[in-house]
Amino acid sequence: MGPVLVFGHRNPDNDSICSAVAYAHLKNLTDADSVYVPARLGPVPPETSWVLDRFGVQEPERVEHVHARVRDVMTEDVVSISAEETMLEAGRLMREHGVRALPVVDGAVVRGLVNVRILAERYLDETQIRGFSGVPSTVGRLVSVLEGSLVVGDENATLGGDVLIGAMEPTTMLGYIKPGDTLVVGDRVRTQPMALDAGIACLIVTGGARPGQDVIDLARKRGAAVISTFHDTYAAARLVNLSVAVTDVMDTTVLAVGPDTLLSEASEDMLSSTNREAVVVSDTGALEGILTRTNVARGARRRVILVDHNENSQSAVGIEGADVVEIVDHHRVGDVQTTGPILFLNLPVGSTATIVALRYEELGVEIPSAIAGVLLAAILTDTVLLKSPTTTDDDREIAARLAERVDVDPLEFGMELFRMRTAGEEFSAKRAVEADLKEYRVGAISAAIGQVETVELSRVMDHTDELRAVMESLRAAKGYDLVVLMVTDVIAEGSEIIAVGKTRLVERGLNVTLHEGSVWMDGVLSRKKQVAAQLVRAAGA
Repeated sequence: MGPVLVFGHRNPDNDSICSAVAYAHLKNLTDADSVYVPARLGPVPPETSWVLDRFGVQEPERVEHVHARVRDVMTEDVVSISAEETMLEAGRLMREHGVRALPVVDGAVVRGLVNVRILAERYLDETQIRGFSGVPSTVGRLVSVLEGSLVVGDENATLGGDVLIGAMEPTTMLGYIKPGDTLVVGDRVRTQPMALDAGIACLIVTGGARPGQDVIDLARKRGAAVISTFHDTYAAARLVNLSVAVTDVMDTTVLAVGPDTLLSEASEDMLSSTNREAVVVSDTGALEGILTRTNVARGARRRVILVDHNENSQSAVGIEGADVVEIVDHHRVGDVQTTGPILFLNLPVGSTATIVALRYEELGVEIPSAIAGVLLAAILTDTVLLKSPTTTDDDREIAARLAERVDVDPLEFGMELFRMRTAGEEFSAKRAVEADLKEYRVGAISAAIGQVETVELSRVMDHTDELRAVMESLRAAKGYDLVVLMVTDVIAEGSEIIAVGKTRLVERGLNVTLHEGSVWMDGVLSRKKQVAAQLVRAAGA
């Protein structure tokens, strides 16, 4: 089973990413049965990049969806075989490891597949002894599969004729032999030299018998090979079928899929294939696993932990088919459903990072300095330097302890954080609107509320027309009834509210009058508590 992904909402903010990083770290320390990997659903905000770099914490990888992939169910410890091995060795490997198929590799690169169907065609078909006219072998491979000894001849010599069993009278046998054939025979002293004179390329003497010196000398003279084996004639004849090289009979049209291919897509391709399995290969063709119909039948749901959200519309694509094993959040309870009871940590605090820090303390795990810095940054940005009305005593106390742990002044550190949001960047109205955008649905009403926090309000408001144009385009493209942008000034401790669409909801919900689509609201810092909650009530009224 694959790792558990820990991630925040789409368009992640600092709290969303930092809380995911910290909570994955905590879970890895307290749960040895699983591996927890922090992830993100969107780009990393500039201040988050700065925080992670400052404290030496690796940036989480981005995931595009949580649909089940081939890697989530494939067999990783794959038994493979070299292209130059014999089919006998292929059969032995299948039996020893209890598998039905073997990828054929040249170095690390997959060249084909051999399976029980191909093996059956070489060995289990009782109607004939297959010769080498269609699929040649070598003297050396025959010696190997017969566990015999080469009495005379070149082990590298190629055999390409029919295979015959010398069970007839010698004179009768001669009517069947052609030059280049291979003859399997016991200690028939008359048949052996006559067959060599008739031009056979290889004489296999069974039952542990060793041919006479006259036969050996004749074989050397004729350029033929002589092999002695302890197997009886019947067993030797059957083993001959398995002396061909894997490369000569393998299936080269095998279905190959990538480890990150959607399981649903790979399943469809495999069910329409003649083979019961697909090889899993990297971009370079290297073997990474094998996907069987049994793997597909068992199915898989990617295991995830949601932080800083618990609504499907804000989560990863495919979340409905994933296995949500935990939720850590400080927002309203949404619509994420689970298959069974889970740990759901939901507290009315200003930041998810506060809940994560409290969980460290509850479990008696010391917070490392780097993680403490990351959590502090998340609390300070989500509570707007502890000034937001969502800020609780828990937020303040945790922030104080974390600041002491990393030896920083919370206010100075927080101001530096907010400056990093726009440091060295040209203003982008699209980024300002969409960077921290959340969807809300109440009945038939759908709204999107974005928030950009700044220490220089004019730097954003000088681009009001551009912001409104982006918001109108977004409303049309997504079908929103209302799009709102909060431009929050953390110094002045208030927000300019810009709205497009059904703006009457804003006026009714916030009890304001918009002037040319916007209004300043003193003391309004929290999207969740002071804006979203009021608009949800107004939409539901």
